[in-house]
Amino acid sequence: MDRFVVPTDVETALAGAGFHPVEVAGSGWLAVALDGSDRRVELHVVPAVADAGLADRAARLCAVRHEHLPQVMDVVELSSGRLGLVMEHVDGLSLAQIRASRAPLADGEAATVAIPVAGALAALHDAGLAHGAVSESTILVRPDGRPVLTDLRGTLVGGVDDEADVRRLVATVLDQMPGADVHLVSDQPDEASLRMALARLLAVPALDAGRVVDACYATTEPEPVRLPDAGARASSALAAMARAVDPAQGATRREDRARRRRRTARASVGLVTAVVVLAVAVGVWRLLGDPEPVPVADDPVRAAVELTRARAAVIGSGDVTLLGTVDVPGGPAAEADAQLLAGLDGARVDGLSVDVQDAELVVEDGSRGGTTDVAVTSAMSAHSRVPADGSATVEVTAAGPRTVVLGLRWTDDGWRVWDVVDP
Repeated sequence: MDRFVVPTDVETALAGAGFHPVEVAGSGWLAVALDGSDRRVELHVVPAVADAGLADRAARLCAVRHEHLPQVMDVVELSSGRLGLVMEHVDGLSLAQIRASRAPLADGEAATVAIPVAGALAALHDAGLAHGAVSESTILVRPDGRPVLTDLRGTLVGGVDDEADVRRLVATVLDQMPGADVHLVSDQPDEASLRMALARLLAVPALDAGRVVDACYATTEPEPVRLPDAGARASSALAAMARAVDPAQGATRREDRARRRRRTARASVGLVTAVVVLAVAVGVWRLLGDPEPVPVADDPVRAAVELTRARAAVIGSGDVTLLGTVDVPGGPAAEADAQLLAGLDGARVDGLSVDVQDAELVVEDGSRGGTTDVAVTSAMSAHSRVPADGSATVEVTAAGPRTVVLGLRWTDDGWRVWDVVDP
């Protein structure tokens, strides 16, 4: 990862611990040890002010040990109003990624997810902590089949209800299972299904993790979760391509494109103004003097180039209110860019330019969900970061070509960036 896209406080905290950030990881950064040992950690940024209550929760969180929770190594103060949660890096696929490439979970697979995660929640609750963000995106399944409950930022904030954690877990597992009418094509009595057992739990008052575990064991035998392989992902890609050329859908797709063109035309004046004001470059970002035409609905590659230019200008301006002209509000890219701007702490960036070398559409493989992906390759020039407090200027060396994938989503204002990932 280029130093420019890592906030100064994050980079300093990681360097002090002997690590170097290499890529974005959800709400934070994945970092590798500088000693060449390939040790990996994640640092997640938590907007919070350190006080006695938070310090107490941080100490309790660091003391929690559970096989299905990532180990928290430290909680550090990054800058005013920002904490860093340093934890073990977990390899795996989220439930959302798994379900994008395969059929719903069988009862035994669902139990294999629910039982360990319920145990992880119980460990947090026993420590006087609540998770607050249980979902198909925060439950990961390791390559060995063990589920892990990630994203522990909510435990530091506090004020979350333990029972709400358990209900979110039950609802999440139900969402990964066959629909409520599965009994119509099954020879298993509906009353004996895990779906029914979990659904009944949602009506139980004062629900706790132990009730979830008991319901699973009373209904089914846990079995390994079948992870999607390369063949399953390829099949998803072929299915997506087939849908794209289905003659029965042709008229609908043409009508949709026409509607999007009309929306683009209505939005063009505002977008042209934004591009003229922002006028920027792509990938690892170059500032340009003249805007290019506004992105259109049927050309996401062109949109990715222009949005990347706009992002560079926003970062250069330091104005967080302009992020909505580039990113989907509330998305991973918007959150990462907001953190980046906060981390710059008013510093000015001088002399930045980017050589854009390539931009191409990425074929959908079924693993990314609702984004249109464009791979952009560019190289960043040397530049200077001038602190607002008048301290010494930081010289940033040039970076060679790097490719990132922009995940785009269509909005009422045109294409916007949902997330940025490595190819």
